[in-house]
Amino acid sequence: MNSFRIMMLGVGNGFIKSTYHNNALIETQGKLFLLDCGALAWHSLHEIGLGFEDIEGIFITHLHYDHCGGLDEAALYGAYAANRRMKLWIPVPLKGILWDHHLRGTLESMVDGKSALDDYFDVQWVEEGELFSFVSVVGESAAPADNPSHTTLTAQWMRTLHVPSKFSCSLILDNRFFYSSDMQPDKELLIGLSEKGIKTFYHETCFGQNAVHSAFEELCEYPEDIRKRMYLMHYGEAPGGMTASDLQGMQLLRQHEWLTW
Repeated sequence: MNSFRIMMLGVGNGFIKSTYHNNALIETQGKLFLLDCGALAWHSLHEIGLGFEDIEGIFITHLHYDHCGGLDEAALYGAYAANRRMKLWIPVPLKGILWDHHLRGTLESMVDGKSALDDYFDVQWVEEGELFSFVSVVGESAAPADNPSHTTLTAQWMRTLHVPSKFSCSLILDNRFFYSSDMQPDKELLIGLSEKGIKTFYHETCFGQNAVHSAFEELCEYPEDIRKRMYLMHYGEAPGGMTASDLQGMQLLRQHEWLTW
């Protein structure tokens, strides 16, 4: 088991400005990585004294602007200010889509010979269920996560439902930590993950009904054992007067607060 720290750069949705976008910062082996990079990610990092040079790489869960809207800045700053290609882990189903439909119009520069995602990032395409490591083994571009002689934080993604017909995924870290990104409620999935050894659940929610997110009332229907291990994000601003009892065993994550796991 590898300990790591995680901080929410924001716990809001795409519209609430006070709590920023639902992106996370992970620290492992003294290196920092982003889980998603929304349009406000770099602003949030700046508030805590961090910037592009401090981040080793980014994993993208889906292509909404509050989760990938900061990639343009990362690409341009890396190419024209830092002279560095940051690592970028992307689920294979997004191959072609991320560049052709989201980044090409801004980043393609035939004068500079930049016509593909690889011209800006050290891209690692990851299949569903494939283990990968954020910190690479010396001499290899991507650490073999099944190498028992090298202890590092492993991750794998699994497809989860957010907006029908559009790709979105969640992450499992170190075979014990679930990070939902954006998703609709799926009680059976979380029960199954708990039975397979997942101990901690970082789960998105919203206060009020929403067709493509997990309403808090729906999460209250999850088994008590799971609720007691659930940490909520994406909620934006919690209703005033909410008590610990109202949260049914769940806890609200706070922006810019480190937790160690």
